Amino acid sequence: MVRAKIILSTFMTAAIAATALSGCAEQTESTAETTVPATTAAAPVTNLPKTDMSKWRYNEENDLYYQTGISYCEAPADEKYEKLACFVPAAYMEATENSDGTYTCKLNDSAQINGFTASSAPIALCVNTPGYHSAEAITEDMVEMSLNFGRIGEYTAKGIVYVYPGCRGISEGAPSGVTDLKAAIRYLRYCNDVTPGDAEKIFTFGMSGGGAQSVLLGASGDSEIYAPYLEKIGAVQGVSDSVLGSASWCPVTSLDTANAEYEWMMGCTRTGRSSEEQSMSDKLAQAFAKYINSAGFVDENGSELTLTESDEGIYQAGSYYDHVKGVIVGSLNNYLSDLSDPKDAQEYVDKMNRDKSWISYDKSTNTATVTSIADFAKHCKQAKDLATGFDQPEGQNDLFGYGDGKGAHFDQILCDVLTELDSKYAADYQADLAKKDALGYTVEQRVNMYSPLYFLMESREGHKTANVAKHWRIRSGIEQDTNSVTTEINLDLALKACDGVESVDFETIWGRNHETAERKNGDDVTSFIDWVISIGK
Repeated sequence: MVRAKIILSTFMTAAIAATALSGCAEQTESTAETTVPATTAAAPVTNLPKTDMSKWRYNEENDLYYQTGISYCEAPADEKYEKLACFVPAAYMEATENSDGTYTCKLNDSAQINGFTASSAPIALCVNTPGYHSAEAITEDMVEMSLNFGRIGEYTAKGIVYVYPGCRGISEGAPSGVTDLKAAIRYLRYCNDVTPGDAEKIFTFGMSGGGAQSVLLGASGDSEIYAPYLEKIGAVQGVSDSVLGSASWCPVTSLDTANAEYEWMMGCTRTGRSSEEQSMSDKLAQAFAKYINSAGFVDENGSELTLTESDEGIYQAGSYYDHVKGVIVGSLNNYLSDLSDPKDAQEYVDKMNRDKSWISYDKSTNTATVTSIADFAKHCKQAKDLATGFDQPEGQNDLFGYGDGKGAHFDQILCDVLTELDSKYAADYQADLAKKDALGYTVEQRVNMYSPLYFLMESREGHKTANVAKHWRIRSGIEQDTNSVTTEINLDLALKACDGVESVDFETIWGRNHETAERKNGDDVTSFIDWVISIGK
C-alpha cells in the first residue's frame, strides 16, 4: 500500500480531457517553445478502430445512449481494465434501432442542452481509483449500478458527455494507472470527429488516489517521460493527452514529500513513540523545512515563503508557516460564517476550547483565529500511525513496486533520514531505490511521474516539459488524517504561480475528513457539474 491503513473511498466521478493548454510559470522566449510539448500533430498514428456508431444502447430512465467495452489501446496489458464506457445525452444523437436492440447513431448538432451541442459539449472523465487501486472497466451487466452510483444521468441531463475509463492500479505499479488514463484521453481525441463531445474540453476528477491521478493528468499533459509506457500498451500516437480542467477531492499526491509533510504538521500529535521513532519524525520535519526553503513557493504578491526555526516545535515559524495557518483560519471562519445563528458559532468555539483555549473568537465580527498549527493538529488532525504516514519501514508499498506483489520503498527523504540514524531499515530503502523497472526507469523517475509539482515548480526538472491544464478545482477535508493539509496548499501555490493556468478554485472544508468535502450543500456532483458548465461554455 502507499499508506498503511489508508482510507479508501468508493467514489465515482467524471472528468474531461483537452488540448490547447500551456506550460508553467515564467517561461522565457528562449526555452518555452522548445521545452513545452506541442498539443497537436499532423495525424494520429494507430491501428485502433474509431468508436463503432452502430453499437449504442439506450437507457430510457436517464434518456441517454451509452456504449461499453471500447478498447483505447492496441496492446492492453489487461483487457479487464483498459477499456472505456461512454454515456451521451440522447438529444445529441439521431438513432435508428437495429434488430438486436442496439442503435446506429449519428450526431445531431442542432439540439442544445445548456447551450452545448453534440460537437461542443464538455466531457467529464471519471477517475475512480481510490487508494490508487485499479478501476475495472464497465461491462453491460454493470451499467445499471454505474448509472445509479455515479449519478451519470445528472451529468448528461446538463449536456455533459460522461466517460468512464477502466485502468490498472497499485498492484501493477506506477505509472500504470496514469499511463492508461492518458491512453484513454488520447483515444477520445482520436475519435473526436465521430463521437459526441468536444475533446478539447476534457475535465478529469476524482477522490483520494483518484483525485491524485486527476491532478497528475492536469499537470503532466503530453510529457515525454511517459512515452515508453504509452508505446508499450499501444496508445494512440500523434495526439495530445492534456486536459482542459482537473478537479479533485483530498488528492493523496506529492508522495515524494508526503512523509516529511505529515511529520511537520502532525508528528506533534503522537504519544508513546520510541526514541528511534521520535528521532525519525523530528528529522523528517526538519527535512520538510529544508524542502520548503529550496522549493521556491511564493505568495500572491510574489514574496518567497519559507520556514524558520522556532522556540517550540520544529520550524513552526516563518512566512510559509503563516500562510498555512492563514488557510486553516480561513477555513474555520468560513465554517463559522455558514452557521445559521451567531449563537451557534460561540457555542462551537466554546466546545472546541473545552480542554484548552486555542481558538480566539470575536463575537462582534463573527471571526476567529487559532493559537498555532500544532494546537489545530492536536485538536482536529491527529496522526493515525506511530510510524510514518507513507512508505512505512515495515509496510508493503505496492505503488512503486514491480507488479510482483513484493512492493518497494520509494521515499528518498526517508531513506536519507534512516541512513543518518544508522537504522536497520536503511539498507532496504537503499536497495529498493537503486532498482529499475522493465523499461529502465528508476524509482525516483517513477515517483516524479506521480508528483504534480515535478511539472509545476520552476525548481523541478520537469518544469516546462508538460502542457498544464488551464482550470483547476481542489477541495480538501481539513481534518483528514491521511495526509497533511500542506499537500493541497502546495498544489494551490504551485498552480497560482504557473503561467497559463487561468483559474484555481481551492478550498479546505472545516469539520470534514477524507471525503468528497464541499463547503455548501455537501453535494460533490452538483458542484462539479456547475464548475464544468461554467468553464465549458
